[in-house]
Amino acid sequence: MTVQIHVDGRVAQGRLAAFAEGLERYLGYAREHGYTLPRVLQGLSGPMNSIRLAYTYDDLAAYEEHEGRTLQDAGYAAAASGMEFVEGTITYSLFRTVE
Repeated sequence: MTVQIHVDGRVAQGRLAAFAEGLERYLGYAREHGYTLPRVLQGLSGPMNSIRLAYTYDDLAAYEEHEGRTLQDAGYAAAASGMEFVEGTITYSLFRTVE
C-alpha cells in the first residue's frame, strides 16, 4: 500500500518567481541529503497561486521515517521555509492507494 502526503499552500501574488527560486534550493537540499522529492503541482483553478507538493512513500513507516529525519534537520527546515508560502495557508493531507 503506497501512501501520498499532499502539502498544499498558497504563494502571495507577485511572489511566484521567489517561490520558484526557493523551491529549487529546497529540492537541491532534499536531493543532496537523500530525502523523498515531491511532485510539484501549480493550481490552474481554485485559489490563485496555489501549490501542491505531492510526496509518495512505499508505506506509512517510510513516511514516518522521513518526517522524523526532517524534524531533526535544521538545514531541511531552513530550505523548506524559503518557498514563500503565505503564512497560515499550508495544509497536509494523507492518502493511501486503493487497488
